[in-house]
Amino acid sequence: MGTETYGNRQSASDVRTLVFAGTAEGHGLVEYFSRKGRLDRVDFCVATEYGAETISDIRGVSVLEGRLDKREMEQLIREGRYALVIDATHPYAAVVTQNIKEACQDAGAEYIRLLREEGDFCRESVRMAGSIEEAVAVLNEDDDRVLLTTGAKELHRYSDLRNIGERAVARVLPSAESIAACQSAGIPPKHIVCMQGPFSREMNLATLRQYGCGWIVTKNTGKAGGFEDKVALCQAGYKVIVIGRPTAEKGISYEKVLERLEKIYG
Repeated sequence: MGTETYGNRQSASDVRTLVFAGTAEGHGLVEYFSRKGRLDRVDFCVATEYGAETISDIRGVSVLEGRLDKREMEQLIREGRYALVIDATHPYAAVVTQNIKEACQDAGAEYIRLLREEGDFCRESVRMAGSIEEAVAVLNEDDDRVLLTTGAKELHRYSDLRNIGERAVARVLPSAESIAACQSAGIPPKHIVCMQGPFSREMNLATLRQYGCGWIVTKNTGKAGGFEDKVALCQAGYKVIVIGRPTAEKGISYEKVLERLEKIYG
């Protein structure tokens, strides 16, 4: 089950909802509430200015920006009188998800984890890694250049990558925060690709060829994150490392979340 209820609140059309967004599914929920004419009953919480920009294209959406710890999340839920909290954060944001869940429990709000399904792929055709550090150990088996697509926030964990300034090419979101993270990790401007995905197989191939990369490192972000188009690169002769998800999460799909919302707001 991905739904956990804390307290005795009942589903009703006046329920206030808080969505922790930051993914494509989060934007989909903005569109859902807009179609229903219920944007007045929901607030969307994002960690960064860039995250706010990605869901602010729909008129009337309420966006709360800033990184929160568990105590701050609980305070927000209580003060906002949210009966329902939807966790639509990234599938690799394990700490954030745990904090949201515990904050809901302490505040007495219903918690729903919107869980993106993993993408299908042949594990025998790629190299699996349990962490970025494990991926670095694999990358250091040769000196080929590598395209890093695992996010700017964790680039510092590639510090042991041999000759990182020459070998690493980072594809990150187009924000000042992302560029700063790249430079802090030792990746020069000429090896920074700032673009918003998901990316097609053709775009991935073009980037690998442009920078002369032999490796690509990715996370299993599912279809919405363009994962399948990245793992398919092994068929073109590229070496693919997939970093597994940190925990075996329980949750419900985007479609099931919409079904739950229909029962409340439909």
